[in-house]
Amino acid sequence: METVTRRTFLTSGTAYLSLPIGLSAAALFPPSVCGQVSSSGTYRIGFLSPGPAPHLSDPLISELRKLGWIGERAVVPEFRHTHGDPRRAETLARELVELRVRVIITNVTTTAMAARRVTSTVPIVMQTSGFPVEGGLAESLARPGGNVTGMTIYAGGGPLFGKYVQLLQELVPSLERLGVLWGYAPPGYRKEQVAPATDELARAARALNINMRFWQTGTEGDLATALASAGNLPLDALFITGGTIHGLPGIRPKIAEFILRHRLPTLTDFAGPFFVGGGALAAYSADPTELAVRTARFVDQILRGAKPGDLPIEQPTRYGLYLNLKNAKALGFSIPPSLLARADQVIE
Repeated sequence: METVTRRTFLTSGTAYLSLPIGLSAAALFPPSVCGQVSSSGTYRIGFLSPGPAPHLSDPLISELRKLGWIGERAVVPEFRHTHGDPRRAETLARELVELRVRVIITNVTTTAMAARRVTSTVPIVMQTSGFPVEGGLAESLARPGGNVTGMTIYAGGGPLFGKYVQLLQELVPSLERLGVLWGYAPPGYRKEQVAPATDELARAARALNINMRFWQTGTEGDLATALASAGNLPLDALFITGGTIHGLPGIRPKIAEFILRHRLPTLTDFAGPFFVGGGALAAYSADPTELAVRTARFVDQILRGAKPGDLPIEQPTRYGLYLNLKNAKALGFSIPPSLLARADQVIE
């Protein structure tokens, strides 16, 4: 991770991380354009994700414009959101296929898997994913085969989940009891698919003599059960991953209320809307802008004729440490100076 001294301060009303990404998708493509059938020289591209993610889609569309996809030779986005219900993903993917989109861009592995079950011919580009080979989306990272390529945050990335545990111990030096709300869980994910991550998490906790309590939160019911159980335990900190249900309306306020009520310092694995509005103190995350820009380049190559199966799946080169002093203040918690000095972005 590149350490920087400059900090970006976000206003209290900001819904997503403030990034230098230019205009929003709505400004680039007004409703009168988005509703039209693609004309000659225009290309519909589909976005399939748990919920709106302008911190990812806006810089992606901006990068496509820089690559020449403007005017008569433009891309027209079609957004579909599961709102945390993985059962809707296939239906929405089918809608995009019926619209004859040229590419489907997915966020989180489960939406890519749903799109792949619907089509083996429309190119699928993963803007974020975990373990695409273990999920059956690719034969290998170097040569995916089939119709899926894009970015992977975790696969082949080394002991990243061990890094999360180390950061939590630095955040809370007295850490002995760690709660984990694991969103990469059934029905959206198979246990064996994410085993490399959960195994690494458990090894890191054992090595640091941390007692870890682990809850799978793949459904809203699972999350309710997990919060009820965690609320009755003496915990020193929480680690919350992304996942399918975080697109559900009302999930972030529920988790934020739990964190505040129990005054639990919390780290999350992606610097998106949950980090800002969900009560987390810290996020250690692949750079969202890098993910967006590199995904746009995949789309560009495919629209120019490349086959997705020939394009190697890539990993991020930049990870950032993001800290939320506003949430820390609400908890009455002081973030250690050593972490503040290394932060890439701070909310105050």
